[in-house]
This record gives sequence, structure tokens and C-alpha cells, in this order.
Amino acid sequence: MEALLTESQVSEKLQVTLACLRSWRLRGDGPQYIKVGPLVRYRIVDIENWLAALPTGGNGHRFSVRSVPRRKLAIPA
Repeated sequence: MEALLTESQVSEKLQVTLACLRSWRLRGDGPQYIKVGPLVRYRIVDIENWLAALPTGGNGHRFSVRSVPRRKLAIPA
């Protein structure tokens, strides 16, 4: 039988608050979970798969502030 992690264990491993993890779950953004009666549990493999699917960054390039188009607001005179 594979080990199941509690919400607290997962939030600690991901270094996010319990509220953040619960918010992700309610929005469908977080790792897959299973319900054991009223309890929420996570499989380690599901957490690893979720992490692997997240976008990565850090290529060293930054957006130029001037490259972002700005809309001019109409101000009544």
C-alpha cells in the first residue's frame, strides 16, 4: 500500500499555507487528491506529477516596461 499524505504534510512539503492548498483544491488548480471518507489525502506520485507539469521560468530575460502596451484613459474635461 502506498503512503498517503495529509493536507498539513503537503502544505509543509510545498512550503505553502494550508489555506493556499485548500484554495487550489477548491479551484481545481492543485495536485490531485483523494477522499477517504471526510478526509483529504494526497498520493506522492500525484504531487510529483503536478509539480512536473507546472510551467518553469528563469531564462534571465526581463520584460521592458515600455514593451507593455498601455491604454490611455479618457478623462472628461
